Amino acid sequence: MNNDFCQQELLIMTNTSFSTREWCSKNESDVSRLFSPKEQFKQACWDGLVPQMLPECFDNRKRLQLWEMNEADSFIDLEYGEFLGKKEKRYSVNPYVFLCLQDYN
Repeated sequence: MNNDFCQQELLIMTNTSFSTREWCSKNESDVSRLFSPKEQFKQACWDGLVPQMLPECFDNRKRLQLWEMNEADSFIDLEYGEFLGKKEKRYSVNPYVFLCLQDYN
């Protein structure tokens, strides 16, 4: 049985013009306008807008779903996959994840 599956991780900086622009919500309500730009961007990610915003980062042949979102002070780490599976931490682009695996001599 082949256990290969596609997993993808995106690291998006939050203090940039890309992440701070206004986002349209799927559920049009005035309450979403009260949120900070970072909160609006996080909601846009959960609503599935990242593949439309960054089509060059996604392969149209594979259906990837957002499984996890990790937030730091200056970035948001988005973890996509075909299904929820074990992640290889050593290949992560999140500095808090891969730096803890480094050997410091």
